[in-house]
Amino acid sequence: MSGRNRGVTREPVRQREHSRRASRNEVIMKVKHACGPEADTEFFREIDAVFARYPAEAQKYAVRCLRLQTEVLRVDLDRQVAVSRVEDGRIITEFVDRDAPQVREHHSACCAWSGEAPHKKCVEICKE
Repeated sequence: MSGRNRGVTREPVRQREHSRRASRNEVIMKVKHACGPEADTEFFREIDAVFARYPAEAQKYAVRCLRLQTEVLRVDLDRQVAVSRVEDGRIITEFVDRDAPQVREHHSACCAWSGEAPHKKCVEICKE
């Protein structure tokens, strides 16, 4: 053993990696949720009640946070709509202007809505 390493113990790589992952997870757990049941408790309580009343229909729907689209990608959902298609086993989503021909052609294929009745708007078109 060389002089510079004398008395130094090294923790196994696997244990170090676990420690790093654990501390990263602790940081992630401490982050305030931007949306979801932890952030909007009352809203999700109501959604849960509706889903419980309509269990068959609830299997067809999901509640989605739009933060990724509106805050991270800065998509203006009043001006643009997501158009999703299946390609090689993946779902590809692009944001296009609402007046684009591909939106007008597939306007009846809306699969995600946003807003409050009677002002709901389609925020995603799903091409099959």
